[in-house]
Amino acid sequence: MRSEHGRRHGDEGFTLVEMLVALTVLSVTMTGLGTFFVNSSVAVAQQRDQRNAAVLASNVLEQIRALEEAALLDGRGQQKVDQQFSDAAVGPFKDKLKPYFDNMKAEGIAGTTSGENAALPTARKTSGVSGTTFGQTVFVGPCEVYVVLNDNCVRPLEVGDPKRPTDETTILQYFRVVVLIDWQNKGCTANICGHIASTLISRKPDDAAFSSKRGWPDIWPPYMRTFYRGLGGINVKMNARGGNLPNHWSAANLPDGLKIDELTGNVTGTPTKVGTWSYATTGTFIRVVENEAPAGSVSPRADQDTTLTWKVVEPPTLTLATAPKSNAGDAVNLKLLTGGVGPFTLTAEPALPADLTLNADGSITGTARKTYTTTVTVVDFNDVKASLTFTHTVGYPQLALTPVTDKQVPVLSTVNIPMAATGGDGKYTYSATGLPAELQINPATGVITGLPVLTPGRYLPVVTVKDGQGVTVTGTFVLEVTSVGGLKFTSPTGNVTTPRNQPVNLTVATNATQIGAVATQVDVVSVLTLPPGVTWNRGTKTFTGTPTVPGAYLVTLTATSVAPVAAEALFNFVWTVS
Repeated sequence: MRSEHGRRHGDEGFTLVEMLVALTVLSVTMTGLGTFFVNSSVAVAQQRDQRNAAVLASNVLEQIRALEEAALLDGRGQQKVDQQFSDAAVGPFKDKLKPYFDNMKAEGIAGTTSGENAALPTARKTSGVSGTTFGQTVFVGPCEVYVVLNDNCVRPLEVGDPKRPTDETTILQYFRVVVLIDWQNKGCTANICGHIASTLISRKPDDAAFSSKRGWPDIWPPYMRTFYRGLGGINVKMNARGGNLPNHWSAANLPDGLKIDELTGNVTGTPTKVGTWSYATTGTFIRVVENEAPAGSVSPRADQDTTLTWKVVEPPTLTLATAPKSNAGDAVNLKLLTGGVGPFTLTAEPALPADLTLNADGSITGTARKTYTTTVTVVDFNDVKASLTFTHTVGYPQLALTPVTDKQVPVLSTVNIPMAATGGDGKYTYSATGLPAELQINPATGVITGLPVLTPGRYLPVVTVKDGQGVTVTGTFVLEVTSVGGLKFTSPTGNVTTPRNQPVNLTVATNATQIGAVATQVDVVSVLTLPPGVTWNRGTKTFTGTPTVPGAYLVTLTATSVAPVAAEALFNFVWTVS
């Protein structure tokens, strides 16, 4: 209560408002303390469960270590093992298990479907500790350490794999055992917690014999790697048996940019030059020397390896001189890949259009139908990678040359043969080869004209048209220049086709006898154009031999006579070996 004068006396107490505020503060404080105590209890319980899970996993591993190595797979059928690994690979702990699964093989006993009741069962088992139910799953699979590479136990490589060391004494064989303990707790993702522990157990009986005397240092054949000019990160690990440790390594005439670590024997660096180094060609060798001489010896023992060949190549590279352009329907052949060590793995993302193929040699072939953008990635044998993103522009109809029917014109007559192109961008440039010397093609119009043709015979002109985008197509036709009563060839009469590896005997003949021509000479312009395995006999006027290489070969024959008048004839034909 307040006095009538509005002043508070010392024994009057608190007002109602002050009491309400105090009670509110007290309520908030107690609520916070309650939440704190609840969360603390939950955290303590979770830590207790984690500790119990770790102890349980450790106990399981200790029990497994007591088993003989041959008993680890007993009763684990391959079918159940595959199912166990595949279920775990998509389960709630897939991300935690993946590093283990990537470096071990899912191996079981073939021909049996058992597994749940094995010594190390494929099924999940449960047990209770301190009021919490824990699940226990055991995964077992082989892994191997390739000591010439590194100290990691990895998924075993198949015998014959080029990356697997050929010296079996450098391969350490183990079983990898992975124990997964799981339990329910609201503090974990999806209310399920997990703890993983693992160990390695030798797959071979322990029959080691120990001796205080170390043998002579002996270099193991290493797993040789191909190095790449300008790239680091690749190493060749040298190892040696014996020697009073630590052994000391040295090397002579390694590839430029490489060096060997004196204590570890690792050969690393960034090569600066492409080439091959060996003892025979460059005096390259590796040497190991033990740390100190054995008792009774004057100098430390050593070993030297002169058998190794060191290679440095260009790294795989994907390049295009210019962004590709072509017309719709054009044949495509893009060469992208240089360098690297095959075989290669190539991918395109996004995928190429349906009519194009990315080949194992790094080329893209097929037919262009539309513009596309893609990123091509190559990974070579040693996992060195390169990528290239490009756009292939396909913007015009397919360039084509209108076919020309075979032409026959009299000797000494004028010639006018029009060539016509379609498609492309319309900016055409024409060229031609194989025409008679008196004729030429107009680069702008494509019309073949010229002086009267003087030499009768059979010609095979090849006409090429190129548009403004640089796309080209070619076409050919037969131009026969005739001479009534003049010298001409009567055999062969056209193009010739013969099978590969089959003997041939092709006679060449003219009408010289019929027209009374004498002193007629028949010859081949160049024997270099004949199919390999075929020869020309000028005396018998025959082609003989056995063609060995498939292909199409342009052969030119000439005939001349001096009486009753000087005459000349020419004959072109394509010899196809199928």
